[in-house]
Amino acid sequence: MSKPRLGQHFLADISFLQPIMDAAEVTSADAIVEVGPGKGVLTKGLCERAGHVLALELDERLANRLHERLGARANLEVRLQDARQVDWTAISGELRAKGYQQVKLVSNLPYYLATQMVIHSLAAPQGCDRLVVMVQEEVARRMCAVPGGKEYSAYSVALQYYGVPSFVVRVPAKAFNPPPRVSSAVVRIDRRPNPPVALRDPEKFFFIVHAMFTHRRKTVRRCLQGSAGVPNQAAWDAALEKAGIDSQRRPETLSMEDLARLVEAVE
Repeated sequence: MSKPRLGQHFLADISFLQPIMDAAEVTSADAIVEVGPGKGVLTKGLCERAGHVLALELDERLANRLHERLGARANLEVRLQDARQVDWTAISGELRAKGYQQVKLVSNLPYYLATQMVIHSLAAPQGCDRLVVMVQEEVARRMCAVPGGKEYSAYSVALQYYGVPSFVVRVPAKAFNPPPRVSSAVVRIDRRPNPPVALRDPEKFFFIVHAMFTHRRKTVRRCLQGSAGVPNQAAWDAALEKAGIDSQRRPETLSMEDLARLVEAVE
């Protein structure tokens, strides 16, 4: 029986395993981290291709039964662990120290932790090289969104600062047991070797971008009035002029390069 509080919706339609495997491009030189392996449907395929599979499971019942379900597999390591507490720099370093060339996160992620986990695993120094994750379709669309679209958000900007996403396949609710209330989708994200824009203060950049998208339907000139990220309206107007951005544009029309120029222009 699944535990809804843990976001457990087990993949039942195994036809969706192939696009996941194709996107991950798993080889024996790879170490794979799988969060929430559940009954091991995806784990089995990963073990057949990867050099090492580290499965992190919060449900003790499922963790204890994973080896039983899959049989003796020398390259499978199961840890009873809350994935929200993972130190991605440490875990990636541990796996690379064993001689694996790349560390990849390949998982059907529980909805409740997907958004932040993806960012954390990419943003961590020496974190995951590639992610192929199944998430809520709405989240997948935000991950891959481009400027001007309704899904483009502060989260899109943050994720694309660290990685390059691509939409793999939509997965309907009926593919799971029990079926969730919404559709899912698989996304591949390749870690960037270097950020796409140069920032003096990334923390300031993300703070201001988040504040801007909180008022995404306002013009850029109005969206940060009263925000702690900008001292006053005169400073914001000066930054807009210096960055060469029309004050009547809306936040969702600004590319990452536009946003970087604007934030860097704020005194």
